[in-house]
Amino acid sequence: MKLLLITYYFPPCGGAAVQRWLRFIKALHQKNVQVTIITTEDGDYPHTDPSLLDSIPEGTKVLRSKPFGFSRLWKALGQKELPYGSLQNQAEDTRLKKLLYWLRLNLVVPDMRIGWNRSAYQLAKHELMSDIYDYVLTTGPPHSTHLIGLKLKQHYPIQWRADFRDPWSEIYYLKLNPPSRLTMLCHKYLESRVLAEADMCYVVSKSIADALPKGNKTVLYNGFDPDDFSDLTYQRSSAFRIKYVGQLTAGQDISPLLRAISSLPELENLEFSLIGTAAIPKVDFDIRQKPFLPHHQALEELVNAELLVLIINNYEGNKGMLTTKLFEYIASRTPILCIAPPGGEAEEVIVKTQSGVVLQTGEQIAHYLSNLYIQWQGRMDIRSSGAIDLYNVHKQVEKLV
Repeated sequence: MKLLLITYYFPPCGGAAVQRWLRFIKALHQKNVQVTIITTEDGDYPHTDPSLLDSIPEGTKVLRSKPFGFSRLWKALGQKELPYGSLQNQAEDTRLKKLLYWLRLNLVVPDMRIGWNRSAYQLAKHELMSDIYDYVLTTGPPHSTHLIGLKLKQHYPIQWRADFRDPWSEIYYLKLNPPSRLTMLCHKYLESRVLAEADMCYVVSKSIADALPKGNKTVLYNGFDPDDFSDLTYQRSSAFRIKYVGQLTAGQDISPLLRAISSLPELENLEFSLIGTAAIPKVDFDIRQKPFLPHHQALEELVNAELLVLIINNYEGNKGMLTTKLFEYIASRTPILCIAPPGGEAEEVIVKTQSGVVLQTGEQIAHYLSNLYIQWQGRMDIRSSGAIDLYNVHKQVEKLV
């Protein structure tokens, strides 16, 4: 079987956006599925992690093209970097930045990575004319990538699969900072076209699948790769280590946890770390800050902790948020504190795997932290031990094959 995968984010891009298909490619390779990747060269990446290049199976064909450099234009206008994960203005933002965000929200549809589409389409067209593929698959965000698949479907007799790692018109940053009505209609029109034309759509959660327009849809969880954790072992330290790993994005409210920690000064050996988050909140206790880490180092941080924090973005329709990070948290066997309203799919997965708790208020979190700290202090085993094999990446890939 041969698959042509079109993805904007791919190593040396780092972060959560590349993990899903990097794991799938490895698992597919083990099942004798040949994957050719069309991706970017020097794309507008939120992070880079060259170590991930070693995770690409030997012999995998990777074709790269340069996208239009929106980041250069953005920087020429005095901005540090392209927005990623948030389009909300801050009170201290300049008028120019507010104007640029408005233009991005209302005039660039579906996203700023659309400048790559022309060169990616040419690469895909050449590959389809020179070789035979059983499937073409596009993955988003950026959802502009699906428009490449849509155009290919219109011109070639292909089996096209569209993979949704996040919602499109219902994505959290459009919920928190809505564009104009006309722009939203454009989003919904393109979204409906993709869902209607794709032969199959893979979606990361049931709720997101239900919220997407009519189409042929199936749930394909992110999952975890057990090989990533084969050489990692929990090492106890003198500190009770609470860690949040990843970038805090718009709508993620960490304040209940911060209030809980502030209310527990008696927990003298408690240590809280933010890993990969640039902006550190002002609190009355010390926060350890670490920069974005290569993937394997980040997994080490997950395993060597007593509690991991997951925060579901607070917006209408958030029940389907199932991040890549959640499944790696579960595989680490470190207890998870998920800060979210009850009833979401993240809670369903956490409860099913007996991996932690889902709480909302500072009081609930303080009570949980106090009890877990006492267990740890008494040298009780607080590692999770539930059945997690359902979310093994090889189980998910069986659906693809």
